[in-house]
Amino acid sequence: MSNNKLFYGWYIVLIVFMTSMITAGIGGYGLPFFLKPMSEEMGISRTQFSTVTIFRLAALPLIPFLGSFVDKRNGSRILISFGSLIAGLILMGTSLVHELWHFYLIYGVLFSIAQYSMGGMLVGPAILAKWFIKKRGRVMAISAMGISGGGFVIAPLAGWLVSEYGWRSAWVALGIVMIVSITPISALLMKRQPEDIGLLPDGIPNFNDGTTNGDNRPANSQIEEYPWTRKEAIRTKAMWILLGVQTLGAMSLMPVLLHQVPYIQDKDFSLSTAATVATTLAGFAILGKLVYGFLAERFPIRYVLSASLIPAGVSLYILVVADNIVMLYCYAIFHGLSMGGWPPLMSVALASYFGRQNAGAIRGIVTPAGNIVQPFTPVLAGWMWDTLGNYNLSFTIFAVSWSLAGILILFATPPKPPSNDS
Repeated sequence: MSNNKLFYGWYIVLIVFMTSMITAGIGGYGLPFFLKPMSEEMGISRTQFSTVTIFRLAALPLIPFLGSFVDKRNGSRILISFGSLIAGLILMGTSLVHELWHFYLIYGVLFSIAQYSMGGMLVGPAILAKWFIKKRGRVMAISAMGISGGGFVIAPLAGWLVSEYGWRSAWVALGIVMIVSITPISALLMKRQPEDIGLLPDGIPNFNDGTTNGDNRPANSQIEEYPWTRKEAIRTKAMWILLGVQTLGAMSLMPVLLHQVPYIQDKDFSLSTAATVATTLAGFAILGKLVYGFLAERFPIRYVLSASLIPAGVSLYILVVADNIVMLYCYAIFHGLSMGGWPPLMSVALASYFGRQNAGAIRGIVTPAGNIVQPFTPVLAGWMWDTLGNYNLSFTIFAVSWSLAGILILFATPPKPPSNDS
């Protein structure tokens, strides 16, 4: 094997990066810029607008099937290419809504189904777990940088489109961006695993499956993995702890992304200041992913996760008490750094504990855990604003949730493979 030839796995990283950037930018970081103009034109409250996230639950019954489909030979290519095409068309359709139920149906239900089908926290990490073992930490970090890149690139684009051309034209433009940036590249380049094209994980020739005996290993060691099945994984203590951590983290992530811009505005700061703070957070989240990704290759994953989650909770509380621009940027820097590490670290933990052979099916267990509660917490934040007049209590709850997740993960010791004895 030629040493000067780029390992094909890096093309897979590029696809996952782009998919994460576009979906997170449109479905997460960019959505707040539509909150005020759509609410004002349609005559709805923040609670009613935020309720659109609940309709994402419509996709949940499909997630275990999608996870298993990832493990099929052409599953990932079909999901990402067709999913991105359909998602882009649905975004264009969102520009046509005039009633609240239109918004719930088109963006809430249909877009969520398409978004989960094309990747997010399901397809991309499962595929990368198959392509990389030794470099898993940095690869998950690099690909997950796309999530923060969505806030750094797509969110400002969404804000500019809304302010210059109105929210309806903005949805059309974002739909075109979705299709053009993801559909062709995934249809042409996506492959399930290195063995399908005569390669091995990490591009090295000395890989074989065996049993694991640690959290994760240094980058220069031989790594062997037991091929956990979904049934075997669900019987371990580590899986249930990871389910809890996924739930606590997910319930705190989306409402902050959705409501932080209006929260900052409510503190009598301008929209431009709020947008700059949100962009700063996204930028430092990119850095955080890199830092924590490299740490994940050198230290036990549960300790690295804890070092991400607890500071995420503490730093979020800075926003609650912030009354000046310095505190806002302290929040953006420290919350971005710490919270940014969580998505790739969860992917590393699942792959390190349960291997790569059935990575899609196993992620199909964990992903719905967070997705069940995640749609309700933005609504909770919106309801608290409508009833209390501020976000202080809701954001305090989310800060505590991050910290609890950081404590819980410390109990997730590496599972022992089932005995082969009859």
